[in-house]
Order: sequence, then structure tokens, then C-alpha cells
Amino acid sequence: MASLQHRTAHATAQIVDIDAELAYWKTRLNEDTFQVVGATVNDLEQCLKIGYDAYLLHHRQEFDEIAPSLRDRLQRHCPDTPIGWYRAQPIMRAVWQRLKPTVGHA
Repeated sequence: MASLQHRTAHATAQIVDIDAELAYWKTRLNEDTFQVVGATVNDLEQCLKIGYDAYLLHHRQEFDEIAPSLRDRLQRHCPDTPIGWYRAQPIMRAVWQRLKPTVGHA
């Protein structure tokens, strides 16, 4: 029980307003990162949501550490998406960079 309390005392919680975040990304749909032939806004939202979910679960890790599992997750949850891993990776990385605190900020 003490170790659980110790772990809990050092744990940090991350809360994301997903509606506000999706609205933010919709303002950036004209950027090259989001230009995917055949992709709908819904396809892009699904990709972003996978990125957010992964960040919330693994925010203590670096993006490159979990990238292989993100690729697998995209293929498993969105098998018919026109956004392949080559295009999804920079989109998910952008999510990660937006949420990850920079050094010197807490």
C-alpha cells in the first residue's frame, strides 16, 4: 500500500480538451502535413485521436519510443484509412509536440 501511495504521489495527470484540440487542428488543415489525397476530415480526426490517446497513456516516453505501437494501432483501428503510416506519423508527432512540455516548463 505504501508503494502505491508513493507512486500516486509522484504521478502526474494530463487532461486534454479534445474538442478544443480538434478545433485547433481544423484551422491547420491547409498545411502540407495534413494534405492527404482521399482523406476526409473524419480520417484526419481519427489519426489525431490516436495520437492524443497515445500521448495521454505514454506521455513520459518519447514519441519515437512508441511510434511502432502507434503504427500498429492505426492499422488495427483504421484499416481503411487513406492515411498510411508515412503520412500519419508526422500528424501524430505534431500532436505529441503540441502537448509535450518543453524543457524548463512544467
